[in-house]
Amino acid sequence: MTEPQTHQPTSEHGALALDLVRSAARFTRSSSRIPGVTYSSIAWRVLADLERDGASRITELAQTQRVTQPTMTTLVQRLEGEGWVVRAPDARDGRATLVSVTDAGVSALAAYREGAAALVTPVLTRLSDADRAVLARAAELMLHIADEV
Repeated sequence: MTEPQTHQPTSEHGALALDLVRSAARFTRSSSRIPGVTYSSIAWRVLADLERDGASRITELAQTQRVTQPTMTTLVQRLEGEGWVVRAPDARDGRATLVSVTDAGVSALAAYREGAAALVTPVLTRLSDADRAVLARAAELMLHIADEV
């Protein structure tokens, strides 16, 4: 029987990268526990991706979120039922359909983000000005890193 492989960072940068991945994932899970929200984090990521990147095919959305195409089709149908996305023929390929976020979807996403921020804000108020400044800079850097990866 072989021992399970452990992935140990090979450098100081690797250790930092691992810490960032762990803390970002844990923070995302914690801050998304919004009372009354029934959609998965994948639904919110899809809306955010459509808001940021524009219309996309279901296949591309599924690949980005690492789910099967039938799973993404079901999710898009639910989001469409809420009025948060619309589907339209792809002008470049009549066989394909593009999914776009609606104004209602953008509003729902904004409300979700505000709910998440409301969970975090009380904790931030207990931090020092210096710690909040560090977090503000870290948020900028995390966005930059996310754009590079």
